[in-house]
Amino acid sequence: MKKLSFLAAALVSAMTLFTSCLGNGGNTADFSATGIVFLNEKAGYMAMVDVGSAYFYIPELTTSGNFDAGNCVAVGVHVDYNTPENTNWGSTGYLTASLTTTPTLIDQYRASFISSEADTTIILANEIPMVSAFQSSMFNNYVRGWLIFPSTVKAGSKQTLTFKMMYPRELEAVEENGKRYYNLYMRAMAEGDDTGASNSSIINAFYLKDVIDRANSIEKAAGNKSYYLRFNFVNELDKDNNKLTWDYEEAQMSVTDDSTSR
Repeated sequence: MKKLSFLAAALVSAMTLFTSCLGNGGNTADFSATGIVFLNEKAGYMAMVDVGSAYFYIPELTTSGNFDAGNCVAVGVHVDYNTPENTNWGSTGYLTASLTTTPTLIDQYRASFISSEADTTIILANEIPMVSAFQSSMFNNYVRGWLIFPSTVKAGSKQTLTFKMMYPRELEAVEENGKRYYNLYMRAMAEGDDTGASNSSIINAFYLKDVIDRANSIEKAAGNKSYYLRFNFVNELDKDNNKLTWDYEEAQMSVTDDSTSR
């Protein structure tokens, strides 16, 4: 099992952004980030990307017609603080940026309740084992209820991958070794030719606002500053005996009201 820190990754991401903004002499900076496309009411409903620690207006992205409000995206951007539109970005509330890499549309999934024991004991159609459920990376983010992070599976380049996230209907903290954590259950499915299958890191977004809001409320009431999400994942499949082997990885989360997660 691996112990990873989502909290640390998120803080590093935010610190990197604002260190570049404030400590770069007001010149230029390059960022890699994930976020959500949204319509900024305060800016005349222009489409922007909310990366959690800032809003980016990216004309090449938002005028392409390929990314709609509500989409999760991964972007590499360049910001020039000397341009007229960015000299007063503290007042406008957003930064105008240009793309440095081809933007990626991130697959989005809505977590669902575990409805019966079969949801965690029966092999799913086209299920494949996962190598890793949750990886700490520069792309980790929690924005507007969407938890964005990479996972690793062994799959072929021609395969179509889908993922599933579930959680107990009665969400409760479990205490173990002095830590409090909340269980999530993640599965992966693949269809198509698996020729040349190799480990692939895939960034997905899961709508977990209900889980995280509930965990925040419980932990805040208990006077705690942080807690853990435990990502349980299937790492071995015995199809002959319909047997699953589970492992898990953990992500530390900070207790926050997260007023930006709508």
